[in-house]
Amino acid sequence: MPMAQYKEKLFDELEARSDDWTFADFERRLGEVLKGTSDHDAKGIINDACDVGKWPNTVKRYLLTNYRVHGKVSSEFSDTFRQICSSMTDSEKKEWGID
Repeated sequence: MPMAQYKEKLFDELEARSDDWTFADFERRLGEVLKGTSDHDAKGIINDACDVGKWPNTVKRYLLTNYRVHGKVSSEFSDTFRQICSSMTDSEKKEWGID
């Protein structure tokens, strides 16, 4: 099933960025693109992107910056986070503080 156009535009925008944006920037930008969204909406959108196998840098950066701030990820991200971590090197995991 194709993603909504606003989601694709958001992911394309963030995938192209080279700065140190965080999950909070993603959620803020989502709110600008589609009024009335919440962090819960962002979680679903991140999982959807992972499921379709697109925008890997955006999915990874969202999850890792979220993990860095909170020391864990919410249960909605369990499978997605596990997938991301399994593709990381040991040094990458150490850099992000992942055990």
